[in-house]
Amino acid sequence: MRAIKSVLVVAGSLKREDRSRPEEQVLMRALRDFNLPKIVTSDVPIFLGLISDLFPQLDVPRKKDPELEKAVRQSVGELRLQPEENFILKVTQLEELLAVRHSVFVVGGPGTGKSQVLTHVLFMMKPIWTDMNPKAVTTDELFGFLHPATREWKDGLFSSTMRELTSVGHDGPKWIVLDGDIDPMWIESLNTVMDDNKVLTLASNERISLSSSMRLLFEISHLKAATPATVSRAGILYVNPQDIGWNDLNMPEVDVYGTVQPHTLIRQHLDYNHW
Repeated sequence: MRAIKSVLVVAGSLKREDRSRPEEQVLMRALRDFNLPKIVTSDVPIFLGLISDLFPQLDVPRKKDPELEKAVRQSVGELRLQPEENFILKVTQLEELLAVRHSVFVVGGPGTGKSQVLTHVLFMMKPIWTDMNPKAVTTDELFGFLHPATREWKDGLFSSTMRELTSVGHDGPKWIVLDGDIDPMWIESLNTVMDDNKVLTLASNERISLSSSMRLLFEISHLKAATPATVSRAGILYVNPQDIGWNDLNMPEVDVYGTVQPHTLIRQHLDYNHW
């Protein structure tokens, strides 16, 4: 139901922007563009085949935001990286997900460009944000606990951060980035924050609400420890290794080195057989 609701929200937004477009085209575009970011490369042809079966002989181009793409290219240039098309697409998809969902998983292996995607969205949106590694502390240290002897409440890292951001008088976006793989010990405590309730209930019976400008972002390498109930509560951006490689994303501008592509120099130095 949560996935259906999200698709309907996207479809409604597309319909309001272009009221003359037929509803089947609007629905096809919403289903395709909202679900493609979460699909691994090998499953993309299967998914597009299912979409073509549902909407035969219907081909609707992806909705593009020229202003957003221009801002992405500008931020890439200011950070002295290469404006690779797949990277620009991933940044755009993350921005679109954040407009629909208040919780987003950015999933991908090491070196695929997750941090760079987040960095560029941060660079464009300029939110108040804080990041933490939930695996570096215990669950009690993350959410707080009642001392068993004194019954005194000890605040946790996440709960205090969420309370502070809620009270900040800032009209712009506010983010909490959790950079660390999901653990069932702590992710289940966030289910009520990630669903439509947007409320964190602590052991002290305090309830902290997530404001409309706040977002939760999880930078993780996999979803193996997440339950279907948790996954359905958040949007997912999967950064495939084939989408953004180190040779396209993390290399400086070509003219820094002259006429030779930077990744060509590195390949010649490493001399891997498959290159």
